[in-house]
Amino acid sequence: MISFLRGNLVWILLSLLLSIALWIVVTFQVDPVDTRAVADVNVDVQGASQALIVQADPATIQLVVSAPRDVWPQLKAQTFRAQVDASKVTPGVQDLPLKISSTDPRAQVESSTPDKVSLRVEPLSSKQVPVHVISHGSVPLFYESGTPTTTPSDVTVSGPKTSVDQVQAVVVDVNLDGVTKTIDQKAVPVPETPNGTRVDRITIAPEAVLVEVPIVQKFNYKTLPVQPDIKGNAALGYQLTGVLPQPATVTLVGDPNALSDMQLVKTQPVNIQEATSDREVSTTLALPPTVALVQPQSIVVRVLVTELQGTKTILVSPRIANEAPNVTYVITPPAVSVTLSGAVPDLTRLQPEDVPVVADVKGMASGSQTVVVIVGYPPPLKLESTQPTTVNVAVK
Repeated sequence: MISFLRGNLVWILLSLLLSIALWIVVTFQVDPVDTRAVADVNVDVQGASQALIVQADPATIQLVVSAPRDVWPQLKAQTFRAQVDASKVTPGVQDLPLKISSTDPRAQVESSTPDKVSLRVEPLSSKQVPVHVISHGSVPLFYESGTPTTTPSDVTVSGPKTSVDQVQAVVVDVNLDGVTKTIDQKAVPVPETPNGTRVDRITIAPEAVLVEVPIVQKFNYKTLPVQPDIKGNAALGYQLTGVLPQPATVTLVGDPNALSDMQLVKTQPVNIQEATSDREVSTTLALPPTVALVQPQSIVVRVLVTELQGTKTILVSPRIANEAPNVTYVITPPAVSVTLSGAVPDLTRLQPEDVPVVADVKGMASGSQTVVVIVGYPPPLKLESTQPTTVNVAVK
């Protein structure tokens, strides 16, 4: 057997090589190898200190990869790892080599572009800065915005020291256009330099703040009835029968809280003491200091005063009319009761002599007879009754 192997060793090796070559030829004919580019492979920075901020430039690279054609549909950028060791870096910019590997052994990395990356290394820094609220636009007419506040009023910014050093404040923008209610909402602040430029590579804690901007209604309108403030009393025998303000209603503008409590608007006091006739008085409105008329206008109060109506009864002795000469007449009863109606002031001034009662005895020279009395009275009084309406007249 050994002698056989020795005598045929060359042929055996030749057959093995031919078999391998045949397998390779067959394999490449059935599943040939393709070489293609794989883009956007992330650069993974390993081992960096937590006290440092390390940024790779570029952040992604491109690979040239060889793999069987039927493997390519399964290959992605995530199949490959591009690692750089940052365990010994110091602040500054350093170029370090990449270590490329594949999670699929059937894929072979031929080259990478670039084969090195620049690491920008900076110390990690943080500080507290205030939150500034910048308002844009304006609230509607008759509304007013108050001083904005945030909760919290300060936040912590962190990141590369060169970036953190640029941050003066974080800014929240608030739009006031058309706003009629207090703003109370969360917002994400933006880190900015003193000249208003946004600073990148900064993290903020907390990420959002509560912003409150008070919005109050400065003025409101309200139309209310006018109520005259009448002082004093009409004269004796007169009465107040009506009060007519002109205009009857007015439109006011002013503090919403003051207007909400008002159901009417009074005038300044209008004095009618001892009034005996209608009066027209120009006056003004008694308004709170935070309320005014929308348009200046005069206020006139017309006061209607009329006489009281009543009745009055008086006893009047009748007198003889058309008496005969040298004749004495006796009237029974000697007085009659006369009731008149009209204005109380007229009735108050009325005296018996103002109401003549007459018994006409024309043609009567003897005996006695019943005579209808005639009552006289001043206008505009009216006669209501006479008791009795007749008297007995006797001649003596």
